[in-house]
Amino acid sequence: MVCSPCLRRSAVLAAVAPAIARLGLRQHSLLSLLALPAERLLRAARVEDPGGFLRGLQLPALTDRVPTAICRHDRSYPLTLRQLPSAPAVLYGTCTPERLGELFSCSANPKVGIVGSRGLNPYAKQITFALARDLARAGVTVVSGVNEGPEGIAHQGALDGGGATIAVMCCPPDLSHLTWQHHLQQRIRARGTAISEFPPGFFGPQRWSFYASQRIIAALADVLVVVEAGGFTCASLTTKIATELGRDTAVVPGRVTDPGGHRMLWLLRDGAHPVANAEDVLEVIHGAGARGPGLHDPAMSGPALRELADGAGVRGPTPLEVIHGAGARGPAMSGAALRGVAA
Repeated sequence: MVCSPCLRRSAVLAAVAPAIARLGLRQHSLLSLLALPAERLLRAARVEDPGGFLRGLQLPALTDRVPTAICRHDRSYPLTLRQLPSAPAVLYGTCTPERLGELFSCSANPKVGIVGSRGLNPYAKQITFALARDLARAGVTVVSGVNEGPEGIAHQGALDGGGATIAVMCCPPDLSHLTWQHHLQQRIRARGTAISEFPPGFFGPQRWSFYASQRIIAALADVLVVVEAGGFTCASLTTKIATELGRDTAVVPGRVTDPGGHRMLWLLRDGAHPVANAEDVLEVIHGAGARGPGLHDPAMSGPALRELADGAGVRGPTPLEVIHGAGARGPAMSGAALRGVAA
């Protein structure tokens, strides 16, 4: 169910989208903008006649492809999303209201968000797929976008593992801005759902709508896993929001010389959990020693897994750590020298 004020707010956001795009706001300025009441939002977006704009507003309607909408006053609206100062007024979904309620339920399977950069190396692609597949086999719901990079791979892995996924879209939930992802999106709708704060009829995604979708991923996830953070990525924003909301964050370790490797190192220093497989993520969710069913895969064990771990920089203790204890760096890697490597 959607109340009239929330429906109007959703319509305002869709109608003012071109004006928001022209502002070219930075990420956190954008989130502050999205938290403003309607009239202040219109003024901030430099709409010339806010009153006339609101009087001419057309309210969105549901369609056969988008049959569900819930507002933040609905009982099935996720409590975790209400933590956001800029919580979406309405979420539109491609599944039935009952199915959406099941996927959002606090008593349902845990949810893991998977994010990262677009240009994944072969190792990161393989790890992302195996991680999502094995999490799905253990009963975890994967939450991500449907973009280039780990997001699409994560959905594929989870679906191949027999699980359900939640795709957070930066356009209407029934559309895909990447034509080659159309088949994947059909699979997502069949097993899980695509959701969006943008109603049917909203025009194609823009850069700011990518950023806006990250707060939904961060809020829905019990644990957020970052696979890579090199190049153009929203992962840093998603991670910051997740941390502010008190979510656990995890990082798949890689080489510090890789693109974005220093960012991953910073996340680990700030308290992110290092993870190499689904079992590690389950321990973050449930505590040390937790293991889910169906995680054993001969292809991801023994020499094959050790080879992947070596490629990621996952290793045992160094000689200095054996001598001095965990965290020992030695004189050549202390102070300014270490900061220089991170930079």
